[in-house]
Amino acid sequence: MVLGILVSMVDGRNAVYMSAPITSGARFLRWRGQHEGDVDPWGHEFKSDFQREVVEPNRARARSVARGLRESFREVLIDPTAVDDIDGWTQDDYRHLWARIIEEYVRAVICTDGWQYSNGSSYEFLVAQRCAIATLKENRETLTLEEGMQLIQSAIDEMRAPGLSTVFLENVLDELGKLRAEKGVCAK
Repeated sequence: MVLGILVSMVDGRNAVYMSAPITSGARFLRWRGQHEGDVDPWGHEFKSDFQREVVEPNRARARSVARGLRESFREVLIDPTAVDDIDGWTQDDYRHLWARIIEEYVRAVICTDGWQYSNGSSYEFLVAQRCAIATLKENRETLTLEEGMQLIQSAIDEMRAPGLSTVFLENVLDELGKLRAEKGVCAK
């Protein structure tokens, strides 16, 4: 349904996609650090705190960045942070949807500051790199494969310190390494 709506607004690969953390990112890292000794930071009693301290500020920042980007680009700007939660959807469902949108409708992906801490944003960077779609930083400078890999590695290192899982980011980094190796072979 979402793809059907999008195709009514975007003709071909003419959209710009803004990748930003929603449930993760640097805010999540700080929030998780504040609850390090808690028995279950994912328990019901922490849900409203998590929404207030991580999700709501991430969405507010993304809205602000999106406003600025819309002033800079004539193309449709796709802001996934503006989509409310869909009942029954998992993070994998969202990743699949946004990956399809990037693959089919996007000419550039803008990675907002702190994207490298987000599983979803890191995956979106991987999808863009696989499809040879331009990747840009929030300031609109080019974000290269090599620089993206370095940022993700730094995020992994930072997240390991408080014992956060980095398995997904490590898998993305591995896939980016394979892509880099393939590009190196193609360049010879």
